[in-house]
Amino acid sequence: MINVEKMKSIAAVRGNSPCVVDHKTSYTWNQIIAKANMRVAFLKTICNKQQLQTACYLSHNSVDVICWLSAFSTLGIQANGLDYSLPVDKLATLIRKISPSILLVSFNLYSQKELNQLASTGVTLLAVDAPTDPVIDAIGEVHVPEIDSLMREHRPAPFRAVSLTSGTSGLPKIALRYRSFDSRRFTWFTNRYSFNNNDGFMLMLPLYHAAGNGWARMFMGLGSTLYLVDQNDEKFISYILSLDRVTASVMTPNLVGKITQIVRSEKIITHLRWVLVGGSYFSVKNKQAAIAALGPVFYEYYGCTESGVNVLSEPEDIILHPDSVGRPFDGNQVLILDEACNSVEVGESGRVAIASYMLMDEYGDGSKPFVSINNENYFLMADYGYLDHENRLFLMNRNGDSWNHQNVYGIEENIRTLPCITDVAVISLIENGKPQLKCVFSTSHKENVEKLINKIKEKTSIYNITNFKLRAVEKIPYSPSGKVRFNEIISILNAA
Repeated sequence: MINVEKMKSIAAVRGNSPCVVDHKTSYTWNQIIAKANMRVAFLKTICNKQQLQTACYLSHNSVDVICWLSAFSTLGIQANGLDYSLPVDKLATLIRKISPSILLVSFNLYSQKELNQLASTGVTLLAVDAPTDPVIDAIGEVHVPEIDSLMREHRPAPFRAVSLTSGTSGLPKIALRYRSFDSRRFTWFTNRYSFNNNDGFMLMLPLYHAAGNGWARMFMGLGSTLYLVDQNDEKFISYILSLDRVTASVMTPNLVGKITQIVRSEKIITHLRWVLVGGSYFSVKNKQAAIAALGPVFYEYYGCTESGVNVLSEPEDIILHPDSVGRPFDGNQVLILDEACNSVEVGESGRVAIASYMLMDEYGDGSKPFVSINNENYFLMADYGYLDHENRLFLMNRNGDSWNHQNVYGIEENIRTLPCITDVAVISLIENGKPQLKCVFSTSHKENVEKLINKIKEKTSIYNITNFKLRAVEKIPYSPSGKVRFNEIISILNAA
């Protein structure tokens, strides 16, 4: 999040303009600065030097979390969010691995037993939305007049950004960076799409997600207003979408599906002009439905926690080539590699590899899984796919490390053409040394599931699939960051 000094420079012009809108309550730049300053003063007064090094947070998006993150940024405390929906034992393992100095926790998310489990990691816990909030504010307010002298003595730790992979198929990995790439990336996007303080940014992704945090930080740095939206509050989403001040957002494909349905059913005319979509597979059917409902405002990106945002498809390209995720943009290169890590010809499929100024430096365990090609470090992505003659990237499956040649995304697209299918997820994996495909789907025709399963098998027979397991579910499991939870799908199928 941007620091207090940056906010002050914006407040010199926009001090009484809205900075954050949280559940219809609007907070001006001056109010956010005051709240952030109270937390800066609290931290400097209560915490020792060792505690002001790194922080993690477990919380829904809120104005309080934004103020805490701004205080961390002001003090040079590297902060990263954790997926609060993960089991607490997984979270405790992660916290021990990261070993932050401070853990900011929304007490509303956890039982007392779970809070005790988090506290057992030995990290200093700070509460959000708890009875202690007024105490923190009161202590901070008393010491706000001393901030200048407190900050003169402060020496922030060297830059060290900690990012976590999604953890949808296992324990999240820790990706480390020792330099910031924000300035270069933000400048490129700001210039290309003419963003300014008249743009209002709708934040639906959780702040713990790199995309949610990063793009919120960019728009806030421009003096734009942040509109915090609960993904499950459809009534409030409808209200925010109708505001003429809301022009930009970043979403995962499942969230795009949600707002497409809302816009259609409520007949809302939105003022969105730029919606960046990524984080998981964005199906052709969903792209076309979204463009029909909201217009050509969607921009698809491809990348990962370790590599950043590397490939981009703009509206015209999405319309003409909806099955592509786009082309590499400024500072990014894509290669398709064979099993010996040699580059293949255009049109040939293989493992996707990315070179970028946004690459991580190493994993938390010190490993640096890069392949050096022409003096460039390339990171091997999880995906299998190919490039066309215009350098467009087409993805086939998310199991590139097993060199599975199956076009899983093509199979998904084929299943989605059935009118009664509301959502589908197909995953490929190796079991007992053999490739397996597993599929879960939701349907509007729940009374004819067996007939539908036969129809799916008939429709996908052109792919010569063996070991294909299918099951209907009420709802496909997604994380708050829009990732399909593969482990849950496997558990569902194994229980069948």
